[in-house]
Amino acid sequence: MSIAAIISSPAKGNTYTIVNAMAEQLKADGKDVQVFEINAMKDRRGCQGCNACKRKGSCVTKDDLTPVLDAVRNADGIILSTPVYFGEACGQYRLLEDRFFSFLNADFSVNIAPGKKVAVVVSAGSAGADKLAEKIEGVMKNYFKCEPIGNITVTTGNDPKCAANSAEIMAKAKEIAKKF
Repeated sequence: MSIAAIISSPAKGNTYTIVNAMAEQLKADGKDVQVFEINAMKDRRGCQGCNACKRKGSCVTKDDLTPVLDAVRNADGIILSTPVYFGEACGQYRLLEDRFFSFLNADFSVNIAPGKKVAVVVSAGSAGADKLAEKIEGVMKNYFKCEPIGNITVTTGNDPKCAANSAEIMAKAKEIAKKF
């Protein structure tokens, strides 16, 4: 089983810690895991709205997000993560999610295998993590026919070590990872 784990946060804080804990558990369970850090990619663009993907069946924009899209397309499972910025996903996540448009045909049918398991990790300084996690799960389920297997939401008070210092959060990360 292959898993694409995507860290969208520009900081190496809570979402970074949680996704990496999940990846470690998956590797320990014998799963093939690729971890991508969107912020570390220098050449990344959002969807260009060119609709060439509707003819080709995949995104034609070639940049550092191309291997991420390929990994998501080929994976059996996906871990998505983002911090909450002003009630929404961070810009790095939005760039990637908009490129998921290439996973839809012109008639909005899915051109990736349905049934991929998806886990979502969202952290917030004060509020909004639960709502955003539900939104991301909804997009993945309703548009891409993924199977949500759980989410971790953390309200941190802007403590970047909140997750690392919480045995409960780390246990939940491992528990969700075992569902893949």
